[in-house]
Order: sequence, then structure tokens, then C-alpha cells
Amino acid sequence: MSQSRPAEQGRRGGIRALWALASLLAGGCAVREAARPVGVERARYLMGTILTATAEAPDSTQAARVLAHSLDEIARLENVMSSWRKDSELSRLNRAAGSAFRCSQDLYAVLDSALAIARATSGAFDPTVEPLDRIWDLRGKGRVPSPREIAVARSRVAWSRLTLDPTRHMARLATPGMGVDLGGIGKGFALDRAARLLAAEGIERALLNLGGEVLALSPKGRPWPIAVAHPNDRLRPAVRIAIAQGAVSTSGQGVRGVTVRGKHLGHILDPSSGRPLDTQATVTVVAPSATRADGLSTALLVMGRERALALARRHQEIGVLWIEPDHGLLRAWKWNLSAIAEPGVAIRWMN
Repeated sequence: MSQSRPAEQGRRGGIRALWALASLLAGGCAVREAARPVGVERARYLMGTILTATAEAPDSTQAARVLAHSLDEIARLENVMSSWRKDSELSRLNRAAGSAFRCSQDLYAVLDSALAIARATSGAFDPTVEPLDRIWDLRGKGRVPSPREIAVARSRVAWSRLTLDPTRHMARLATPGMGVDLGGIGKGFALDRAARLLAAEGIERALLNLGGEVLALSPKGRPWPIAVAHPNDRLRPAVRIAIAQGAVSTSGQGVRGVTVRGKHLGHILDPSSGRPLDTQATVTVVAPSATRADGLSTALLVMGRERALALARRHQEIGVLWIEPDHGLLRAWKWNLSAIAEPGVAIRWMN
């Protein structure tokens, strides 16, 4: 899922007013209230979206302290991975394209994870799509580039030309003009790091929702109910799932993006065509880690339903939910997970 513009000061002031809405639905996933009282709830504007967090512990003071530390960790990682911030470590890597760049442990780790998902999806997820982001101006008002611009940008998109040296912690983009965008994996990576901190400090049950990327901790098996939004209305729950331990990520083109000449351009680009995906479908991935769920939800939408099914069959450890509008109704496919329609939502289950 793509990374959003950093928060403006005025928008930060609206967090309290948005808390109830963000807790219900955020970018594709909705978090319902837990069945039993929670210790601490917090919200903060991070990575261009609202993070809502719930943590339970015997001592609410401890829960509040550890939760604050975990949110600080996400803020720190934003300074590493953001492609919006010119002073971020990732932006420095992009400016050094064509030369070797010494990475921090954090940047090296997320690049390594991104390349692993690129390999597993044959490039449907490609962290080097930044040149395409640039020509479509998906971070600004949007524009439709010429065929020649698309061809030139596509020539600079190739995950195999981003190489890592594990001995020296170096990364190298092969040629000037290449660039990395971690928007399709960064939120998940940050959630995994935050969850590691929570667990290390004794928090056994927690739920973090970062703009629709959801991570759940509940080792004793009490599941968290999660609602997946309608493809055409992010504020309307469509399908309900439940997880105790793991992560949920939903990707779709229906809400985020820009409008150019009356046409909506979604934020997810197809690396092979160099153009925004033209689809109304959404895909939700349930995986052991948020990093993997985040990257795979983007990749599977690019791959399409049949290839997504093939990948799910090969990887029984991940669950996949595919939803697409169909003349006012919804069609849905589910693999390796349990899911039910929300009350009042008409869904035709296809498998």
C-alpha cells in the first residue's frame, strides 16, 4: 500500500475527533471493540495516516508507557523509510542512485524484506517503482504522462537492479534515475517493529491499525474481530474475519489516488505496464507478519485473481480474500481463511 504525505500540523489537531471513526474503519479494515475492557487506547498521526492502538496489561500505567514507546518507534522508522521527506534515509539512497550507499540496519532490513517479496511474486511487488510514481505525480495533483515518459520510467523500474551487500550493509541502485518507494511495505514493517517492542516489554494482547494495516497480538487465542470494507465505500464494513495473532492488510484502488481529467487514478501501479491498476477489486491478506501482509496485498492486486489464487495455494500460511463489485452486489473468493458477510451486505461467495 502506498505511503501517504506526512501530516500537516493542522491535521494533527483533528485526531481526537477522528478517533472513533478511525477505530471503526481505516483504509480498508475496521477494528471492532474487544469483547473485554482494554487497558489503554491511543491515536497518533503517523506515516501520513491515523494509527489507532489498543493494549491490555495488568498494569494500565505499564501499558500506556510501552504503547507510547511503540508509537515513537513507528515515528522513528518513518524518518528512515519515507519517500516524501527529502531528509529521510530512503531519499538519500535515491539521490545516490548509481553508487553504493551504506544503510542503517533498519533500512537494510526493510529493503531485504522488499526484495524477498519481489522475488516471491515475480516482480508484481516491485520496490523500485518510484520513477513511475514521479511521472504520474501520484503524490501531488496527478497527471497523465506521455507514452515516451512511461517507457523511460519503466526502463528504470527493476527490482533485480537493486542489490544489497550484507557484509558491508550497502545498497546500490544500478543507474541514476532509479528510485525506491517503500509505500507498499513500510507500514507493515513499522508495525512489526512496534509489535516486537510491545511483546518484549510484557504486553501480550494488543491491536494496532495503521491506515488499514492491522496487527494483532493475542497469544492466548482470544481473537480480534476485524471488518473488511466495501470496495466502493471504505466506511462501510462488508466482510468480517477474526485473527488472534498476525496481520491483516487490504489493498484497493477505490479510494486513494488522484483525479485527472475526470478519471480516478489509483495509487497502486502495475510495474509491467507502467500505469495505475484499473480495477475495482480489493484483496485482503492475512499473514504471520505485517510486512508480508502489506507487500503481498499490493502484489496480489497487481497479479489478478487467478494468479492470487495460485499463490495462495502454494502458501497455506497466508489467507486471501478477494472482493469485487458486480452490478450492485459483491462477489468474493476466500482461500485459507474464514470470513462471513456483514449483516445487510449481499455477497455471492464464489468458492
